[in-house]
Amino acid sequence: MVAYQLHHIHIKSPDPRKTAQWYVENFGARIASERTVNGALFIGIDLSGVLVNISAPAPGQKLPKGSADMHLGLEHFGLVSPDLEKDLARLKAKGVEILQPLTEGAGGAKIAFIKAPDDVRIELLQLPSS
Repeated sequence: MVAYQLHHIHIKSPDPRKTAQWYVENFGARIASERTVNGALFIGIDLSGVLVNISAPAPGQKLPKGSADMHLGLEHFGLVSPDLEKDLARLKAKGVEILQPLTEGAGGAKIAFIKAPDDVRIELLQLPSS
């Protein structure tokens, strides 16, 4: 079998610049590209080596609202935090909604869920010390 690797995550947003800036300000992402694709603004950000594409709907395209609630399909993506308590306090002070407070996960990992722009659900996790 061919070895596959994750290439990118794609987020649809009514305001891609605002969403991209949120990831820059809150997680140190870097804006890598900006272009127009099929009449829609398309911004690529580098989030610790992972490409995240953020694009507006194409002109005339009507999309349903997203959901940061648990649901079938792609439910969330996870980001590793070196200090989850510190990150949660920083994000909460900036008005980020905490969907699930810090809890201890399997094997000593700590996890929490936050709501990002465009109703994206993000898991923050702090891996146990080795």
